[in-house]
Amino acid sequence: MSKNFSELGPRMGMVARMAYGAACLADVGCDHGLLSIWLLLNGGAGRVIASDIRPGPLAAARKNAAGLGLGDRIRFELCDGLDFPGACEADTVVIAGMGGETMAGIISRAEWTRAGTKLVLQPQSKTDELCIWLSANGYRLSSAELAREGERLYLALEVIGGAPDAVYPEEVLLRRRDRLLGDWLELRLNRAAHALTGAEQGSSCEKADALRREIRRLEEIKRRMRE
Repeated sequence: MSKNFSELGPRMGMVARMAYGAACLADVGCDHGLLSIWLLLNGGAGRVIASDIRPGPLAAARKNAAGLGLGDRIRFELCDGLDFPGACEADTVVIAGMGGETMAGIISRAEWTRAGTKLVLQPQSKTDELCIWLSANGYRLSSAELAREGERLYLALEVIGGAPDAVYPEEVLLRRRDRLLGDWLELRLNRAAHALTGAEQGSSCEKADALRREIRRLEEIKRRMRE
């Protein structure tokens, strides 16, 4: 098989690399099924359970799969997250393109994922909140990766059950010497500094203190990156 991840674009290609090799993949929020179909066509998954809370995209995914003769290898579920019978059959779960708090809610209702399931998460917001929740609830960041698509940077996390050795993804990205870590840190520091100005002007002491801690943490990662 070609394993040409670039066919999916930088963001979803990154997600596909992390999910590759699944015996049974649960593609949560599958949209039109492009990730599921690509993995099946390129030997990256034995079979797929594709779920979406919206009937329109799920119908499109079903049509796309049928058109490629993959209807017998993808099971479709109209539901919220992993709330369908037999979800625990999945050895790999992908949740991409949602907010971190939404992801935490989905995972919290699927406690079986702590027992050896690989989670591939690509949060669009609330990344720190998601990582804090994961570390407090029996999950460990086993890998992290960055991708640039257009003007945006995207983060993907590989998560498994176990005792955490790093709460935030920057620690994992530093160990991997991710080539985009410097750009990621600058982006996050700029956002935090802007938010801190607003918090100080709004007399929100608690939020300002949290942002100062975030800035110190990110600056420390930046310092260590230069060593």
